[in-house]
Amino acid sequence: MKVHRTYTDAIAQSTVVSVVVVFAGALRAVGVPVSTSETVDAVRALTQVDISHRTATRAALRATLLKDDAHDDVFDRLFGRLFPAPRREPPPDRPAKERDRPEAMHEDLIDALRRGDDDAVTATLDDAVQHWAGIEEGTGGRERHHLQRVLRRLDLNNVLQRLIRSSSERTTMQRNLDNAAAHAQLDEVMRLLEQLVRDRLHDASPAARPPAGESQDRPIMHADADELASMRATVRPLARRIATRLGRRRRGKGRIDMRKTIRDSLSSGGVPLVPRMRRRRPSKPDVVVLCDVSGSVARFAPFALSLLHALHEEFSRVRSWVFIDGIVEVTGFLESSPGVIDAHHLLGRRGLVAADGRSDYRRAFGAFLSGWPDAVTGKTTVLVIGDARSHNRAPALAETAELRRLCRRLYWFNPEPGDEWDTDDSAQALYAAHATAVFEVSTLRQLGDAVTAII
Repeated sequence: MKVHRTYTDAIAQSTVVSVVVVFAGALRAVGVPVSTSETVDAVRALTQVDISHRTATRAALRATLLKDDAHDDVFDRLFGRLFPAPRREPPPDRPAKERDRPEAMHEDLIDALRRGDDDAVTATLDDAVQHWAGIEEGTGGRERHHLQRVLRRLDLNNVLQRLIRSSSERTTMQRNLDNAAAHAQLDEVMRLLEQLVRDRLHDASPAARPPAGESQDRPIMHADADELASMRATVRPLARRIATRLGRRRRGKGRIDMRKTIRDSLSSGGVPLVPRMRRRRPSKPDVVVLCDVSGSVARFAPFALSLLHALHEEFSRVRSWVFIDGIVEVTGFLESSPGVIDAHHLLGRRGLVAADGRSDYRRAFGAFLSGWPDAVTGKTTVLVIGDARSHNRAPALAETAELRRLCRRLYWFNPEPGDEWDTDDSAQALYAAHATAVFEVSTLRQLGDAVTAII
């Protein structure tokens, strides 16, 4: 990392200033535009916050140094290197067996978040990773797989609902501010969890990271920040390749028309010198997309939805809904969003959380059928994107069967690797009985192939 010595020497007596300058230089080195005035603003911002408070420090630096959400992943990676999360043992105020329970972890985490105690938050999350990530010394493994194991037990949607629950005496403005603060805290929790899992994997095995390959062949739900950034850049080119492939397929000559060929052969003594071909009649399906954006698959959803809407010319119509335990339509939002959207923009939709904020296919599908009764017709292709997990709640079998009865075809795209289907609370096999076909779409290449197959 190169930093202008003349600039750093002038402010060498200030450790904070030096760190900010190094951080700004690191951002520039990876292509993030950071001006000198923004670096000065960052230094000034840190004088207004407690720099021992990691969340506040990150917020101050992000607000002054970043201009584009697309650089969030790079920012978080570099921030984690310069400002590593501390590891501390949780206070022994509860027996070890009780601390291992999800309910106890929830209470510890919520209490620490409400107090703004970063060290306690980190200690609780580190304890959760230790007990639930399934990382054994020397084994390594996929980072995203271990992170999801923790998320399923920790249930951050429920934590969020507890944090934003406020008194009815508070004004609308106060409630909105509380909600925004709670979402910001959960964002920081996710970043800490990712970092803690990554660190433990590195400690367990120096070769924990899978071998690098083409971005289209990396499992999206197991990708790290750098790989996700690379994948975002390939979505639009992938859409163009799919459109070109479909165009060639539709421009083909089609099948031989035997009736016309035999009739024309009468002029040559019954010898079919020139075969007549049936003209292809390209059909563009009417598509309804129901996409799970709960904690376990929220990272995958933007890729699938962005790819489908980038191919909107290949459909006669495409409408999209996202769901957790509530469900909302996002068709207009997606059509106006260039590139791969930020998952947080989807999660912020009003009505997405209807109860406790845990994924509930049965409730969401039921709300879709009652709320949009005319959306699915006999010409509609229904595409469900999700991991088929509902925290051991009753699966949406009757609702899925009703969707299959109403539509022309029903396809299920599962972003989890196939060897994880029907494990723990997955009900993929039950849903598959009502689907025309089920596709594994854990990578962008698989997602592109699956989209091509259903058009």
